[in-house]
Amino acid sequence: MHSQDPLLDIQNLSTFFHTEENIVRSVRNVDLTIYPGETVALVGESGCGKSVTALSAMRLVPMPPGNFENGRILFKGKDLLQASELEMQKIRGNEIGMIFQEPMTSLNPIFTIGDQIIEAICLHQDKSHDEARILALKVLKKVAMPSPETRIDQYPHELSGGMKQRVMIAMSIACKPSLLIADEPTTALDVTIQAQILDLLDELRKETQMSILLITHNLGIVAQYADRVAVMYSGKIVELASVENIFASPSHPYTKGLLNSLPKDTISVKLETIPGAVPHPAFLPEGCAFHPRCAEKMGECEREIPELKSLDSNPKHQTACWLYNKTPAL
Repeated sequence: MHSQDPLLDIQNLSTFFHTEENIVRSVRNVDLTIYPGETVALVGESGCGKSVTALSAMRLVPMPPGNFENGRILFKGKDLLQASELEMQKIRGNEIGMIFQEPMTSLNPIFTIGDQIIEAICLHQDKSHDEARILALKVLKKVAMPSPETRIDQYPHELSGGMKQRVMIAMSIACKPSLLIADEPTTALDVTIQAQILDLLDELRKETQMSILLITHNLGIVAQYADRVAVMYSGKIVELASVENIFASPSHPYTKGLLNSLPKDTISVKLETIPGAVPHPAFLPEGCAFHPRCAEKMGECEREIPELKSLDSNPKHQTACWLYNKTPAL
């Protein structure tokens, strides 16, 4: 499917947090590749490790208490875990852009939004202040900011939630990054603005061949905008496939549970739920972390963690489940 090399290649990444009481295993042996020009969605319930995976790729995990236990994060072939902080500063915001989850708290309240976008451009693009201002205005128009000429000199508190989100997107794309990490980019927005923002990101992707890592728990967004989907549970990727395969033939019991819990067309049908709750990452059960909630669990599910393996029926569809990972008896 992909002739070119991956843009981002996360290999066997584990990110843990060491507290006085225990070790919080937020990301466990994650493998994920993103190719130029594609949108990969990372989905799962709150607290499953999606945002920590994104922050790990940007090297923004606070150390301590955070620690990269093992793995590599290759971006354009270079291992970001081996890069110096100075090298990372050149990559962040320039080659990898990020839209953070909370637009309300991600902007500095004492600077105008124009100054904040201009600073990012001057830092990475070697432009004068006046040139950067022209670019900032251009990028505000691109993200469909109403009255950009007025808004550029306003402070964050003068803008609505949707406008702040547009400012965050403007900052993240101002330097034309080759990878954009969008962490719940539409959380605080109403439905019509959500669609505008996602359409905008999709247009930018097509226009510039930018890749997008889209972190969300909204499966409707995934169906519409993603090329491939990685389903995460308790810090591990449990299923990875094209968006068509995930929706048409999900293999992991957790993915099936997520899809079954979506509202149906008929109002009278009762919503299905997955019993139980996500385990705390400091107190994970033995074996597959999903087994206490799984209707299809077997003996080995409680003892051993299954690897992410390709299905016999479709090598591009991977799942980490003992229903498919059975080793033949000798």
